[in-house]
Amino acid sequence: MKLLKKLMSNKGQLSMEVGVLVAAAVLVAIIAGYYYVKNAGTAAKTAGKQAENFTKTLNETANDYTEELQTVTNNLGPE
Repeated sequence: MKLLKKLMSNKGQLSMEVGVLVAAAVLVAIIAGYYYVKNAGTAAKTAGKQAENFTKTLNETANDYTEELQTVTNNLGPE
């Protein structure tokens, strides 16, 4: 009950302490949010680059196999 009395007190000391704690919590949340957004953007760019590289590699490999298949088909030709 003493805690409840202190929270409902009119003295202002506890109100100031709670205000400072709330302000600190808000500041921490803002900083954490900034770094989260910053890292999410970087991760998206990195993922995009990796996907592009994978697509290029896959395309080159498919072209190589297609050329090999064409060569084999031409070499077999009609007998």
